[in-house]
Order: sequence, then structure tokens, then C-alpha cells
Amino acid sequence: MKLRDYIESLTTDEREAYARKCGTTPDYMRIHILTARKEPRKPLREALARESDGNVSLLEVLQHFGMASEAA
Repeated sequence: MKLRDYIESLTTDEREAYARKCGTTPDYMRIHILTARKEPRKPLREALARESDGNVSLLEVLQHFGMASEAA
């Protein structure tokens, strides 16, 4: 599943919990992660995949940020 689709599928409460588990805030998630405005550091990229409970792979996170070549 694409990262954007996963985040948008979450309820407000689920999105807040996901952001906290990833080590960020719901506002940062909405403004920077969802829109791919800022490339997150490696620990956050890994957390976005890990904390999605298997819904989003690390490769899909990298693709969301236009970083798929880093997976090779």
C-alpha cells in the first residue's frame, strides 16, 4: 500500500497514534510526510514502515519520498 493511501485511510485518532509511534507529531505528519515536502531522516523512514503493521513497506516509504534508488 502506498504511504499516502495508508495515512489517509486512518481515522484522526489512529493517525495521531501512528505519528506518536513513529516519533513525530500529527502536524508534522500532515504537513511534511503526507505531502512529501521534507525527506525524513532514516529512523523516521524506518518507523513509518515498521509502525504501519505491515501495511507499508520500507520500499514504499522510499518511493513516496522519491528515494527508491536508496533501496538498491
